[in-house]
Amino acid sequence: MSPVFLKGWMSAVAGLLLGCIVILVIPASSFFVAHAATEHGHEDGRYACPMMDFIGRKPGICPVCGMQLERVTAGDLSREQQRRMGARTTRIEAGPATVVVRAYGAAEYDDRFSQVVIARISGRIVKRHDATFGCCQEVAKGDPIIDLYSPEAFQAQGELAAAIASANADLVKAIEERFARWNLAHVAAAIRAGKPPVDTVTIFSPTAGQAYLDDQDMVNKTLMVGGEVAADMPLIKLVDPHKLVLVIHVPETRSAFLRAGQKVRLSSDDLGDLPDIEATIGRVANELNPEARTREVRVHLADGRKRLLPGSLVSARMQAVLAPDLTPADPTDRATWGAFPLVPKSAILSTGVRHVAWRVKERQADGTVQFEPVQVALGPRLEDEAGNDRYVVRAGLKAGDEVATQGLFLIDSQSQLAGTASLLFPDGAVNSAPPHHP
Repeated sequence: MSPVFLKGWMSAVAGLLLGCIVILVIPASSFFVAHAATEHGHEDGRYACPMMDFIGRKPGICPVCGMQLERVTAGDLSREQQRRMGARTTRIEAGPATVVVRAYGAAEYDDRFSQVVIARISGRIVKRHDATFGCCQEVAKGDPIIDLYSPEAFQAQGELAAAIASANADLVKAIEERFARWNLAHVAAAIRAGKPPVDTVTIFSPTAGQAYLDDQDMVNKTLMVGGEVAADMPLIKLVDPHKLVLVIHVPETRSAFLRAGQKVRLSSDDLGDLPDIEATIGRVANELNPEARTREVRVHLADGRKRLLPGSLVSARMQAVLAPDLTPADPTDRATWGAFPLVPKSAILSTGVRHVAWRVKERQADGTVQFEPVQVALGPRLEDEAGNDRYVVRAGLKAGDEVATQGLFLIDSQSQLAGTASLLFPDGAVNSAPPHHP
């Protein structure tokens, strides 16, 4: 081995040993820059390009377009940023949970005041009177409905005449009671007066009303002259033309606010508000329409015929109030009302499962506002007379808290860019979507 090579080898070993000694003796901080600092003296964070979709860990130049990267901060808005974003805030107020339930429906005759004229005896129709022709015919008590050929009635008249001739009072009474059940007392009275039996009798209306045909074609076909009539067969329906009911269908979520006896305000497109018609909820159906997800509500109208016709489309507005347990309270008794923090709907961001509001955490002297995300548990959605939507707050916010009502999406997006908690990333987006590095 030559002296030159040996000298070179020894120099290399000595240099290596000297380097190891230096590394062991000198502190590591002299060789490595902390992760939180950069060559410019700035802390690491998230820096976004104002032009391109680029996010970096350090300040500098966007490698895509060359623009200066801007630091992304979460929830801190300067006065100018608030102006550009159109940010608005409001304070949470506590109060009664009042809601206006709106629904459309059609007025129709109130079946509580309707009656059906029934033939109590069988036979064949030989004549139809005016009450059986078409809808809306006014029928007075005692007006004729149909003339009926009835062998049964003819035979009973003969039996009654024979009983009268035999002076059998008990038999006469029994036969006359049969005629009374048939609503043919006038026929029995004619036999008592000495008139001969007849094979055709007239069915009269036992009450007054307006003829109403549910299915005119079917009724006309059934009551055709020459048609057979069975005992206890309905002939026509009579309604009270002055008694109307409004039938509305309320969405499932809104129907929970309603109860029988509530006052209802009415209006229509052509007549406007109808304050002169007294309306109250008569019944809220106990079952849901599974297809439309609605419940039928029947609203009783007092003197509704003054302004409305059967079939008129009417808008109903019902004021409801919630009790402390979120069940319908008596709108006329304030002692039954509950009080809740109420937040505008516009202050809530929602995924359908998770609900977030951006609450003001701090206001600084220079006008900068710092927001923080708050997860909120919501109760029912309310709508007042002016159409403003609010939520009952069950947890997360309290009266006096100040929340953003405009600019929420921009505030939340800013938080996502900064990697901190947001609507979609409650624990921050750092691990979920790591940024690009320049």
